[in-house]
Amino acid sequence: MQRIAITGGVAEGKTTVLRMFESLGAQAMSSDQLAATLLAPGTEVWEQLIREFGQAITAADGALVRERLAALAFGDPAVRRRLNRMMHPAVVRALQAHLQAREPSPTPLFVEVPLLIEVALQGMFDAVVVVQATPALQRQRLMARGVPPQRARQILQAQLPTRCKTPFADWVIRTHRSLEQVEAQARRIWRTLTQQVYSVAQRNSVSGVKIGQEYRE
Repeated sequence: MQRIAITGGVAEGKTTVLRMFESLGAQAMSSDQLAATLLAPGTEVWEQLIREFGQAITAADGALVRERLAALAFGDPAVRRRLNRMMHPAVVRALQAHLQAREPSPTPLFVEVPLLIEVALQGMFDAVVVVQATPALQRQRLMARGVPPQRARQILQAQLPTRCKTPFADWVIRTHRSLEQVEAQARRIWRTLTQQVYSVAQRNSVSGVKIGQEYRE
């Protein structure tokens, strides 16, 4: 199975691009969704966060209020480092477990991994798609989500600039362009990948190897 990571910064359209590939026929998965399951009340990560930051980051029902946690993290680099030390290993373990549990398939799997480069997870994937918008558009999108301007600046300043991620990319999708242009970029990548899968399947059928065996982990 081909594993393709989708990465980039905040508000650059990673999820939108992931859904585009899914609509083209890809398997899709989000590490952010995995992280959300790790933060459910009663989980080990949830308990660690409560011990570290107190009940102030939870709602009345015990659910984690991610906006409160984000306010702490982006307001203080030391707090952000403490949070990362708790979250990153747990997310990596969950991601590895989900990838290993998947059945072999000739259909490419696209995984949204925002911190792919920061946590050095490139080796888990066969290729990398970096999604990139302009910093001005990132700020605009954050504020459109209700993020105050000062918080938007803090968030962007705390992140590795996407220009530092593009050297690791097999493909870069520019999302400051029109939606139609973004879709066209995704279709070109999809055609390249599916042509590769077809070529391998053809070689395997000629050599007597069962289709799909090439992708078995």
